[in-house]
Amino acid sequence: MVFNDIQIPVAISLVSEEDKQLFIIKKPEQLNIKSLNLAVDVLWSEYFAYIINHHNLFRYIFSHNLGSFDGYFIYKALSNFFEPNNISTIIDHHNKFIKINLKLDNKEITFLDSFRIFPVKLNKLCEVFGVEGKISKYNQEFNHFDLFDNEPLFNLFKQYSLQDSIALFDALTEAQKLYISQYNIDITSILSTSTLSLKIFRQNFLESDIPILKGVEDNFIRKSYFGGHTDYYQDYAENIYYYDINSLYPFAMCQPMPHKLIKFHKDLNNITLNDFFGYCLAEVTTPKNILKPLLPYKHNGKTIFPTGTWIGVYFTEELLAVQDYGYKINLINGYEYSQIYLFNKYVVHFYNKQKQKQKQKKNP
Repeated sequence: MVFNDIQIPVAISLVSEEDKQLFIIKKPEQLNIKSLNLAVDVLWSEYFAYIINHHNLFRYIFSHNLGSFDGYFIYKALSNFFEPNNISTIIDHHNKFIKINLKLDNKEITFLDSFRIFPVKLNKLCEVFGVEGKISKYNQEFNHFDLFDNEPLFNLFKQYSLQDSIALFDALTEAQKLYISQYNIDITSILSTSTLSLKIFRQNFLESDIPILKGVEDNFIRKSYFGGHTDYYQDYAENIYYYDINSLYPFAMCQPMPHKLIKFHKDLNNITLNDFFGYCLAEVTTPKNILKPLLPYKHNGKTIFPTGTWIGVYFTEELLAVQDYGYKINLINGYEYSQIYLFNKYVVHFYNKQKQKQKQKKNP
């Protein structure tokens, strides 16, 4: 609740397979910051005592939005009650909590962010995993201390607060069952959607080691990295067809990828693009009078799409693509790699799942 423009934690709900708990602040007789701070300390002390005494039930505690909300209150309370050496955190570059860890003797409790793994609202998360969500919308009257003097409203508040954690627990339980059974992934071992995705790929679809680039290779190849190309055109047309092409990133992931280094070629003058796969330094010349240049180039720290002739480092498949539009390419030197279809099974597996889901929506 908000008191004198300060947010005061007044309720903490906690759910496990074996227990449901709701810790609620004792309303002080005199509403002022000093008395409220004392009441908040009692609230947190009861909560921490409970999770420590029931460590077997609460080894991992998920909050749905630890990073931007719950984590600030939890970390502040932990800092007030425990020694700094017992508390550790992982925080992202936006100063959002990724993980908070409390370590006491042989006990360790980790607070994780379910929103970072499943970045949708709680009701949507419950819908995805087929469990009951919130019992009602948030009532603005819950945000006033008069609530404690209104028994019917107070009972609704308690039900609402506890159901939040019940809904999250039920959704995450179903998620855990799914990822354990299908991919052997424990969601308490991951921190985000991307780490979940990577772990699924590495444990279930990766069939070949991914080589680590040497520094000299990495420095060379990074010169071929560019951002996206976004243009805006104002045109006019009649009786046209509009095509929306989806899943271009997955499509690109299903193309041949550079894998193991074959060799570095000091001179590629006698080798054509069709006979070379990798990254190369090349002289590029655009077609005359080209209206919309296709190939990027770094100039004074900015990405431009120039016309004329220049020298730059590119992936050979990119050069082959623009060659079809009249670009002239002279290879100079570069790193040749073997080819691998690294992500095909992974992409096809989840793309088919997506198509199946869409069919179910159309034909429930």
